[in-house]
Amino acid sequence: MSRRADPAGDRFFALRTFRRDGSVVATPIWLAPTGGRWYAYTPIRSWKVARIRRNPRVEVAASDFEGRPFGAWCQGRARVLHRRESRKARRALTAKYGNRFRLFRFVTMLGAGRKHGGRGIGLELTLDDHPARVG
Repeated sequence: MSRRADPAGDRFFALRTFRRDGSVVATPIWLAPTGGRWYAYTPIRSWKVARIRRNPRVEVAASDFEGRPFGAWCQGRARVLHRRESRKARRALTAKYGNRFRLFRFVTMLGAGRKHGGRGIGLELTLDDHPARVG
């Protein structure tokens, strides 16, 4: 995938998900665009997966490595992909991040171990606008 598919070329993003009480939780995440949607990959038992399953509303902004946003927040909806659909997310992220994403998957699998079943899952985001940089 060329950088033209990701106009801002941002590497890191902050993802806001919402708890049952409506409070916001922001976490750093990698996103890759393809086919008009954005894809992410995370441990299957992460809290963000549980929150998205309960409430698909999300907000995304370009950020630094630690998830501190420096871009405008963009609203959208997310869905947790079925295991067989997660290939879309892995392909998009590998195309954008290359070996960094492969290493992330390996480390995630090792780190998740017993706690997270050692598996990751894809997320598909449909955003109202591109989460580009402000300024």
